[in-house]
Amino acid sequence: MPAAPLSAQPSGQHSTRLLIVAYCLVWALVHWFAYPNLDPYNDMLENFAWGQTFEWGTFKHPPFFVWAVELWFAAMPRSALSYKLLSYVNVAIGLWGVAHLARLLGLRKMAPSAVLLLMWTLPYTTLAAKFNANAILLSVWPWTAVAWLASLRQSGRPGLTASVWLGFLGAVCMLSKYYSGVFLFSLFVTALLRRDMRRWFGSLRPYVALLSLAVFLLPHAWWLWQHDYPTLRYAADQGGGHVEWHFLLHFALTPLLFVLLAWLPCVLVFAWQASLAGPGRWLKLLRLIPRLAWRSWLPLHWQDTVFWLAALPGAVTLLAGIAGMAELSSPWAIPIIYAFPLLWLRNLEQATTPTTATGSDTDTPTTRSLQALQGSAWPVLAGVLLVGLVLAVSQASQGKRSYYEANEVAAERMVQGWQQRHPDLPLGWTGGEWAENAMVAFFVSDQVRALPGMPDEWPTTLAPHPGWEHQGGLMICPRGPLKKAQVYEASNCEVEVQEWLEKTGRPIRPLWVTAARSGWRFPHPMEFAWVVYDVLPTP
Repeated sequence: MPAAPLSAQPSGQHSTRLLIVAYCLVWALVHWFAYPNLDPYNDMLENFAWGQTFEWGTFKHPPFFVWAVELWFAAMPRSALSYKLLSYVNVAIGLWGVAHLARLLGLRKMAPSAVLLLMWTLPYTTLAAKFNANAILLSVWPWTAVAWLASLRQSGRPGLTASVWLGFLGAVCMLSKYYSGVFLFSLFVTALLRRDMRRWFGSLRPYVALLSLAVFLLPHAWWLWQHDYPTLRYAADQGGGHVEWHFLLHFALTPLLFVLLAWLPCVLVFAWQASLAGPGRWLKLLRLIPRLAWRSWLPLHWQDTVFWLAALPGAVTLLAGIAGMAELSSPWAIPIIYAFPLLWLRNLEQATTPTTATGSDTDTPTTRSLQALQGSAWPVLAGVLLVGLVLAVSQASQGKRSYYEANEVAAERMVQGWQQRHPDLPLGWTGGEWAENAMVAFFVSDQVRALPGMPDEWPTTLAPHPGWEHQGGLMICPRGPLKKAQVYEASNCEVEVQEWLEKTGRPIRPLWVTAARSGWRFPHPMEFAWVVYDVLPTP
């Protein structure tokens, strides 16, 4: 497979770049309009809270995606729309990486369509809106594969430079999520399977990459050693040492469900264009569809780089699940589909191009299919806008809780209430329910430190807040919709906070805060409640 020069650009680069920017902007706006809040599990608030201090780890995950959030909000306003824009900037970076990967794989003309097909998959559209440890891999995996191919195919100083980049990006993968070890192992195996690639191991390049990887991971390893390996223990808790067959089956099917809305149109378009020539078109079409659907997933031979890039991450993950090393989670499948469209398009071209074809390449089934796919880009984008509008109207009219939740309004009222009760005492930190208590820091003032629970207990002590006892603090416990909250007993959060207040000799004075969204987007206001506790400085 010939290597393209590094200075070359994918075919149709300007239209591809415009398409990526347009799709990501539209998806950010649509998702914000249909879902005005951040994610319901508060993963995004958790990321922001972790980023309030620079650390080489957290009590759950490696820190790279946290750094990305911190860097983004150093320059951008803190709002739900801004956060969702970050989510789709991450997607755009990953899609551009796939376009470069297509070029290095000798599939230059496939790049725009491969990018487009990824834009029709769930991980790159709806699921990408929640920026977390899984979503960050959408951007870093494709670019790591690009650096790997560049290191493989270049010698001399350019090859060593690419190898340093490979080590750096491999470290970024691992610092994003340890699951990336599966991806890096897949690259290693792919290089072993191909005869011409095995020569790479006889050069300095893989060892430069390995050294670079180790150097960039060293600070994180030092942090782990100093803090008794919390992220490794969290990762180990994900495996029970026994096989969970229902998780295995679910994970095996999840990637197919993720890509169904892209794969099926791709197969149908190629089958339709291939059936145009000759008599018996409809019968030919019916025969072609199942054959092309099957062929789209197969390797051309056992040294097929494109196939192994697409297949190995999922296969290795399944093997790890069969070995009982982990209970497989469907969100792990989010990044593994990045090379699927390249495999489909390459295979469908092979399957629909006659071996005796002659003449111009401008009128082949593949060319017509790629043109048809590209021609559908803007109509589909218009459809996304329409569906987003309908979904927003539907959620607003039906009074969906996730649509009407009023964290931003509540955070402002909590701070206003604190200032009225303690006009001469600034609010220094929040605790209680993690990570919902970070809404004050995110929506009102990032000078307020969000703590994961109690200020003097683990996991806060992993990245402590010095001098908390000499600052004003606010413990926050959510109650949910006001009508239901009034009949509930104290939540677990409230019980834990009251026990801590009693243990530390502080008064227990619960205060209720209520808030509701208003405006033309929220025609049926729904009031939500929180219970807060003031924590005053120690005399």
